[in-house]
Amino acid sequence: MTTLGNKGKLILTTKISDKIVASSVIMDDNTKEAFLNLSKYTRDLLIKEPKMNLYGLNSLKNALLTYWNESINPDTEKFWAEIKAENIDYERKEPLRFALSKNRFRRVDQGMDARKHWIELKKLKGIKANYTTSEIEQIENIISEDEKRRLGILKKCLIKKEITQSQYLKFGECWAYMSNCDLWDRYFRKDEVEELLNIWKNFESK
Repeated sequence: MTTLGNKGKLILTTKISDKIVASSVIMDDNTKEAFLNLSKYTRDLLIKEPKMNLYGLNSLKNALLTYWNESINPDTEKFWAEIKAENIDYERKEPLRFALSKNRFRRVDQGMDARKHWIELKKLKGIKANYTTSEIEQIENIISEDEKRRLGILKKCLIKKEITQSQYLKFGECWAYMSNCDLWDRYFRKDEVEELLNIWKNFESK
């Protein structure tokens, strides 16, 4: 088996990324185009600068891996499975490991990812291999508690008919969470959603 150098690993990684992106049912067309452009830019730059130093290679690698290190979805699991299969020794940062250690998600977008994709994720071989049964149960509990906490913030604002200064940023995150996870109809009537939106607009106009 041929051992790839740093440049070879990076080029192969761009091709793996392109493969996952092209077959994704999660990404929209604009997002796919952005990822494919990033891969092409990386390969083109490596051709233009064949003697790029390690710092430059690492900068390109970090830019390419940012999404794959921060997201929680089936595409991400497929990407890292391919990386492992090709014996590319890139270190993976796992948001689910952070969640397990802190009992919370680091960012709202990661919480949304987990909420939307967990049913599919927990069936994957990679998840079953990397996490124990108790860890999988803990992740499910973290997802559930995250949802309850965000719901509670919105319900409280609805009851008080206002957003406190300290909760303003959290309110925006909760709104994004409910929208991205399609949870409005589960927890709120249409008139309540409209009232929450008006409360938000009134706060911003102050």
